[in-house]
Amino acid sequence: MRKASAISAAVVVLVAIPAAVIAASGALSGSLDRQAAAWTTTARTTSSTRWRDVPRLTITRCTRDQITAMLNVMVSGTRPVEFRVLKDGVPALRPGRARFSPNGTESFSFDFAGRTEPFEGSDTHTFTVQWRSPSGSGVTLERGLLNLLFQSGAQACP
Repeated sequence: MRKASAISAAVVVLVAIPAAVIAASGALSGSLDRQAAAWTTTARTTSSTRWRDVPRLTITRCTRDQITAMLNVMVSGTRPVEFRVLKDGVPALRPGRARFSPNGTESFSFDFAGRTEPFEGSDTHTFTVQWRSPSGSGVTLERGLLNLLFQSGAQACP
């Protein structure tokens, strides 16, 4: 009986480890033919531990297949700040959130990637940068840039 349990446990481990590795990695592709940018030079401060949109760092475009959202910000403070990019209001871009711990005023860049497909017959999607202060301490966004690289969509786009 013990031998059967040990064999069953070994089989579970052998199946679970590759499944976990597959779940933790991935690949995307597309034919990049467009880019769009949005930026802000208006300083904003947050101490919210809840995710909030960064004003003016939103882009709506007709996209399909892979998109890459490149975020560049200058933040000031001494506590961590986290950023993420939403697709159509959902945190679907990988790797998820990016955490940065400034020491004074510093610049920070991070890339996010995801896939788009038609939704309700349209390739139009909105990408929004959000941020938060996980510690609840104030952090200031001095300026920021969102650059979106994408393949132009074709379905029901304006």
